[in-house]
Amino acid sequence: MQVIPLAADSMGVRSMATLVQAGGVRVLIDPGAALAAQRHGLPPSAEEHAALDGAHQRIIGALCQADAVVVTPYHDDHANLLQYVLSSAALYLKRPSTAGERRFARELFPRLTHTRRAFSEIDAATVTLRDLSLTFSPALPHGKPGARSGSVSAVALRCPEGRFVFASDVQGPLGSETLDWLIDQRPDLVYLSGAPTYRVSFSAEPDPQEWSTADVRTAQANLLKLMTATGCHVIVDHYLTRDPSYRRAYSEVFATGNAQTAAEFLGRPEQLLEAHRGRGGSQAPMFAPHPNPLAGSWDGRSIPAADSAASLPLATAV
Repeated sequence: MQVIPLAADSMGVRSMATLVQAGGVRVLIDPGAALAAQRHGLPPSAEEHAALDGAHQRIIGALCQADAVVVTPYHDDHANLLQYVLSSAALYLKRPSTAGERRFARELFPRLTHTRRAFSEIDAATVTLRDLSLTFSPALPHGKPGARSGSVSAVALRCPEGRFVFASDVQGPLGSETLDWLIDQRPDLVYLSGAPTYRVSFSAEPDPQEWSTADVRTAQANLLKLMTATGCHVIVDHYLTRDPSYRRAYSEVFATGNAQTAAEFLGRPEQLLEAHRGRGGSQAPMFAPHPNPLAGSWDGRSIPAADSAASLPLATAV
């Protein structure tokens, strides 16, 4: 099984786009990438725009070769490149469960139908593609249970080579329902979003919708429970790596030696471009305009060293 993050916050853009090659099938999860319109009161830098261009090239190239495409939340940074999905690819979309998701679906679904792209709305179901099974979770909280941010779907991919779980914006995981589902999948490798520590409120009477330091402690404790219960390796990124001090916030998780950011998983240097926006942390773009991403090969036993990761040629976007 090969798990290949194509774009991520630790690689300079808001994204969790991931290509999985397993069981003779190529599955692209969450084909989207975006930039924060404002951070620290500033618009995106030139470095961020260059990183976004590279991310779009990689994701579109992978879409041209994907046998199946999965969308787990209805957000631009997870789904804004869906128009490049081939009509021959199986397309699995999270079943809309909130008013905001239904509004998004009312715009998206007719466009897909008009362009003859068949799709399935998935909720708590399992589908099989050759030697690979995909088990979709029921709707899980997008971060804090009951928050206005809605819900997400997680997906577990299984084949004889291993078990990989992708749990996009679970932010922690904070919710106990999310933790229980993840443990039940018995994964070898998990890729999820860490807590949004950059959004923590320190007010005396915080809004229940806002994140507190107690929430971050709970999120880290839950991730440690998942790692202990299953022995899995973890890729933790996205919301967490928008904070330049993310390692301090999740110090216990990284101290296990079984957690990495997406950039680390690929053996690449981190580019926390949004986190350093306007703070004198300008960094050169990570990728050339038409790169071949390094493939993180996962066999259920070990993570390869950076120099042993295989390269995966992707079609050039046109």
